[in-house]
Amino acid sequence: MRSSAILAVALGLIGSAGWQSAVGSAEGPVFSGENALQHIAKQVSFGPRVIDHPAKQQTIDYIAGLIQPVADQWVVQEFASHGLVGRNLWASFYPPLPSSAPDQVALSNKPNHQHKSKPRRIMLGAHWDTRPVADRDPVPANRQTPIDGANDGGSGVAVLLELARLFSLKAPPVTVDLVFFDLEDMGNINGLPFSIGARTFVIKNPYYRPDAGVIIDMVCDRNLVIPHERLSKQFAAELQAKIWRIAAEEQASAFVNRNGTAIEDDHLPFLEAGIPVVDLIHWPFPASWHTTDDKIEQCSEKSLQQVGRVLVNLIYTGDD
Repeated sequence: MRSSAILAVALGLIGSAGWQSAVGSAEGPVFSGENALQHIAKQVSFGPRVIDHPAKQQTIDYIAGLIQPVADQWVVQEFASHGLVGRNLWASFYPPLPSSAPDQVALSNKPNHQHKSKPRRIMLGAHWDTRPVADRDPVPANRQTPIDGANDGGSGVAVLLELARLFSLKAPPVTVDLVFFDLEDMGNINGLPFSIGARTFVIKNPYYRPDAGVIIDMVCDRNLVIPHERLSKQFAAELQAKIWRIAAEEQASAFVNRNGTAIEDDHLPFLEAGIPVVDLIHWPFPASWHTTDDKIEQCSEKSLQQVGRVLVNLIYTGDD
């Protein structure tokens, strides 16, 4: 991802679609920052999640091994774009069926299936690839080295994996899609753009249009600061305000009540499609960003816990 105070995005005349009612009333299960931190450690242990490195398949196997057995739907969508091949990973969790429903229900094999009652649908996304070059490293000799991506890549995935565990313990009251995007961090390398996987996902799934979504990116830093990302505020204002109200209730101090900048991240293709998606991202970017110092030693389970608690509240309870 990258930032720009005057980022030009072809968003068109979209609105911030409604996010009016609370999503439920029952309290959700407890998010574990410690579990999330362990998921980061596992990803980093595989190595850089870059093209042609064994760590990419190991990471897919790890994510699939945890999520596929507990998700209602699991899809790996391979794609080709800009001369590269990537894979987006998509898990769906459905709300409980009404008690009057028959014991056996034939579910569609389509990933964008919803039960006949058409509950609200929320997308939670993160990129699972890492940057192949540490182009902002203060040591010039390190700048062609792939980064560990503990924060940038690993932290968002870790939050989604821990949420999947919670969804397996207690089904969410809304349909929730966890989407792991590939090839986000190839931007400005050989003329490539950012968010290749997310953009391809929106194009390849034209009938998938959730009511709302959240991108989780770089959320484990020990000094985590998440302001109002500018484009989220402009095009998903209602959802962003709701998240910050929840953060205040949760005393999640990393969510600061001030404006950030516009970030070029995986929420943009969704905003361009008219889907209100909020980007939760550390800004200003930490000193470890796109350097060889993006290591697990910079990560905090407390920061992960804050973000996880807010998302659990958003999914299971909401605020009236």
